[in-house]
Amino acid sequence: MRANILVVLVLLLVGIGASLLLIPRSGELALQKFRDRDYDSARAVYEERYAAGDRSGATVMPLTRLALAQGDVERAIDLTEAFVAAEPSSVEARELLDRLYRDAQRPGDYLENLKALAELRRSADLFRQLAYAAGFRDRMALKAEALTRYCSLRSDDLDAQQELAALLAARGDHAGAVDWLLRADDRSKGNIQPDGRELLMSLLIDLDREDEAFDRARRWLGEQPTVADMIGLASQLAAAARPDLALRLIEPQVTGRDPVLALELTYIDLLIAADRRDRARTRLAALSGPVEDAQLGRLLGLEVNAGMMPAALAAAKGRDLHLVPDWVLVGLAEAALRDGDHAFPDRLYRELGDGFLGDYPLLAATIALGRGDTAAAADWAARGLAGDALAPGERLGAVRILDRAGRHAAAVAAFDRLAPAGGVPEDSLEELAALFMDFDRAPAGLAWFTARRQAAPSPAADQGWARLAAKAGDPAAVAAWLAGQPKLPLALLQDIAGSAAERASSKNPALDRPAAALALAASQRAFALDPSPRSRLALASALTVTGKPAEALPLLAPLLADGGVEAESAYIAALDGAGRSEELARHLTARLAKGGLSEADQQSIVTMLLDHKAYRAALPLLRAWAERQGGKGTGGNGVGADGVGSDWLGVYADAAAKANALPDLAALLASRSSAAPLAEAEDSLYRDTLAKLGRKAELRRYLLARATDGRLPADPRREPVSALLALGDKAGAEQALLRLAAGQGPQSEDFKQLAYLWGPRPPAAGLDWIEARAKAAAGPAEQAAWYDRLADYGGGRRVIAGLGGQAGTPGAAPAQPALKAPYIEALAAAGKGKELAAAVRAALPEETAPDRLRRYARLAEQTGQRAAAAQAWTALLARKPEDADALRQLGMLAYDENRLADAERLLRRYVASGPDDYEAHYFLGEALTALKRPAAATPFYRTALSQLRARAGRGDAAVQTEANLLNRLGRIDDSVALFEALRKRRPADRQVKADYASMLIENGRLPEARRVLALP
Repeated sequence: MRANILVVLVLLLVGIGASLLLIPRSGELALQKFRDRDYDSARAVYEERYAAGDRSGATVMPLTRLALAQGDVERAIDLTEAFVAAEPSSVEARELLDRLYRDAQRPGDYLENLKALAELRRSADLFRQLAYAAGFRDRMALKAEALTRYCSLRSDDLDAQQELAALLAARGDHAGAVDWLLRADDRSKGNIQPDGRELLMSLLIDLDREDEAFDRARRWLGEQPTVADMIGLASQLAAAARPDLALRLIEPQVTGRDPVLALELTYIDLLIAADRRDRARTRLAALSGPVEDAQLGRLLGLEVNAGMMPAALAAAKGRDLHLVPDWVLVGLAEAALRDGDHAFPDRLYRELGDGFLGDYPLLAATIALGRGDTAAAADWAARGLAGDALAPGERLGAVRILDRAGRHAAAVAAFDRLAPAGGVPEDSLEELAALFMDFDRAPAGLAWFTARRQAAPSPAADQGWARLAAKAGDPAAVAAWLAGQPKLPLALLQDIAGSAAERASSKNPALDRPAAALALAASQRAFALDPSPRSRLALASALTVTGKPAEALPLLAPLLADGGVEAESAYIAALDGAGRSEELARHLTARLAKGGLSEADQQSIVTMLLDHKAYRAALPLLRAWAERQGGKGTGGNGVGADGVGSDWLGVYADAAAKANALPDLAALLASRSSAAPLAEAEDSLYRDTLAKLGRKAELRRYLLARATDGRLPADPRREPVSALLALGDKAGAEQALLRLAAGQGPQSEDFKQLAYLWGPRPPAAGLDWIEARAKAAAGPAEQAAWYDRLADYGGGRRVIAGLGGQAGTPGAAPAQPALKAPYIEALAAAGKGKELAAAVRAALPEETAPDRLRRYARLAEQTGQRAAAAQAWTALLARKPEDADALRQLGMLAYDENRLADAERLLRRYVASGPDDYEAHYFLGEALTALKRPAAATPFYRTALSQLRARAGRGDAAVQTEANLLNRLGRIDDSVALFEALRKRRPADRQVKADYASMLIENGRLPEARRVLALP
């Protein structure tokens, strides 16, 4: 008896010692605070441990989740990235990092982490997800690699294998593509998609594996192929440029038989494609009787391709031409016209009309001309020339039809797109050469006339050649020819002189001297024949380009009064060549001062001034035009009378820059901007001008004025914001964005830009603005959206103040359902647990959205309001009876509150769906054990153990749970082994020691418990 008392006393002493060891220390306190949702305190403890150098999963993972729960995503990412860098094979950490990267919208990091996670998990689904993400990021090499891994794991996914094959083919790996297509085809027993078949056929043929392609196609057909299958496979082989293989495939089905017409026509089509036309014509001729409407067009097309025009025309008689393809009808009509048969073309015109002929204008023009309708013929020819459908030879025919239809001017206008072919009458050579010249086709004309002189020498051919050679050929050769021709037409001499002078003035060292000599020789002979103004001007121009501008001036002086632009240009060129720059500027300025000049004359003179760099002299008139025209010319076509661009503001700006008169330009633009908003080009010019002048303050004022100018649409007002920021004027940019966002909601791009400018913590003025928008919102939905933004940017207390008490009771939740959510979010952000609980309870009766109820429950949990959280979970469960989150949380809550029957009922419903949640199975087992039903608890313990062991990268906490589960399942020795391993790894962990000792005492292993507790 005394011995028993001693044993009891020893046990009591051991129990008291063990309980003393179970008093929680700092690490256990942090964990308890985490479990009690006291996130701020828990995070502070974990942060202290992390700062002290504890980088274990037991510290990093809770700290990461705490940061995430408090909205600090970047801190959560930094912590997890550091942990992954130290533990790259941690699947749990990489899974968490995967979610964080997705939430933070960091696709590049997400892709790289997903690649590593897929390698660790060896999961087919992850490799498929990796392939999709890589394709979205245009990482095709990675997509091909991921798809290859996926297909290796999922050999049953034939669609993915065909997708991989197409990708490999596009990347040039034809052999690899063929390999995957063959695998897919074999697994599907020849039932891959038609696109896959076509790709496989094409790749096999490209790889010189024609026999294999043929055998594969024959296998697809089977023993009793259908007509549709034969035609389809033959078409694929023909599309791969192997009609010979297609013939081998279907020839056994037509040889010595009477096949259906569709197969027979396919066979004939393949014969034509393989250039076996005689055999094709034989089989076409053997077809008896008329064909059905559905096959008429194809039959006629085959006869046309086989060269059987008479048979095709005969077969078309009496049949509906709408059944025949257009290209077949065109071929038949052209063949009939060549034979002088107008009956078929007339029938085309009557039955099909313009709707058919619209795509064949030359044919339509020919038919109309044959019917005597010249107006229609000319219209059709002009329509053909206006498009790009006609070949060069057809375009020449269209020009001829235009001429024959009485549209000579239109025919000449179209000549610049043509190169004459064939014989041209001798008496037309001069006109032809002039046309080549006028339409700037001198090189082509020179080549044509060179060939003509060699083929059929004549004076007309020589003169045409001389005209074009002076323009685009060898001036020395023309001069030599000219010297040997004592008598030539005046027009020819003038043309040669003008072309040579133009080439001499081009400053091409290889041409200037011989071209100038030719110009002088030709112009002297022309002036001797006829000293007219034209000849005088030509001679003066030639003298200038030959380096004798002083001799040209006396010739030009009489022409200035009414010599026009050419005389002025020649005179200016002579003055310039003679080095008389001041005289040149005075001359032009004097002409302007005289007045009485037309707009075109003024523009011509200004152009000359600009060409000769007399910018100062041109500025007054340019400014006047810019002020009067507002940057728009009067020519109506964007070009002045003498070819100068009519954007006078742009011309003035260029001249002002070159004359160092930018302040005047800035003053003009400032005046214009004060009267009305500047157009886009003017706005850009004003900004550039102010920047060049270094007037940054004035530029900022202008940009701000433009950005806040209500007369402008929104887009032109947005653009200056970036410019203001580039100038460092953040306040101005903010002011502009405030104006832009004033009439828009919180989802507008302008407000987002404004928020970006403010940063994550806007200034008080920014919060005031958002709060004012919320209070002035038109309805509860818009008001709620603004309050959401206010809370997001740290204005939670303002939200509480603005929404609390709206129902008439100070601190009460708002009455409007839409406003309850932002109010609750703000309370959560401010950590006002009691007020949040009241607001959640007030919101629950009217709230029906499961996601919002879930959010309310989570917020209540975060602020430690377990009762309110339970009510929210209960409301969610009422609206969504099988919601997993609600069942789990309510079940866990019931267990914590020792409502074991409720815990069993709720957790049973939760685990019935088979979640991978060892904790839920474990606590369900614990509830049943506490209810004295250990046999019922055993299956759940086993499931929890199985799920726990299946998790990759388990930490010490999971191992400790496993040890407890083994104890529950009666595997005491296994449990002891795990606890021993834990104790060796963590000798200072009192929680491990306490759990270990409790398990040993529970199982009557007191000596071991005494050893663990270090008792005597």
